[in-house]
Amino acid sequence: MEHELPSIRLRRLLVELVRAVQLLEKSEVGCCGVTLSQCHLLLEISSRKEGETSLSELTAALGLDLSTVSRVADGLVRRGLLKREADPWDRRRLALFLTNTGRELVETINRGMNEYVQEILRQIPTEKRQVVLEGLDLLVEATKKLKGGCCP
Repeated sequence: MEHELPSIRLRRLLVELVRAVQLLEKSEVGCCGVTLSQCHLLLEISSRKEGETSLSELTAALGLDLSTVSRVADGLVRRGLLKREADPWDRRRLALFLTNTGRELVETINRGMNEYVQEILRQIPTEKRQVVLEGLDLLVEATKKLKGGCCP
């Protein structure tokens, strides 16, 4: 790996990072009693400044198909973490809101994830933390500029 091409090294590191993050998410979320998909949906709704969203908006934000998002949302509604209501201005649109229990769970998940990320940062030498964060910013921006996947 000493003479590894930068593109090969980046790909290998991305795979390692994605695996590590997925393991983290599975262990952190699992202890909160929700699946990873449910967690992503709850966090996406909680990030909306309006405090509500629709299935189609979640589908676009999460990059999933409508039936998947609908199924995950149904499970959260049954558990009392989400509430569905008809939009008073557009009766065709169903708005999804976090319930109080849902908000409490999101706070618990966020607290646990924040503590874990702080621990990751503590593993990086102080003088290199800013470089790591700047590199990740650049990587995210470069990735957002690409369209499509890796297959021609």
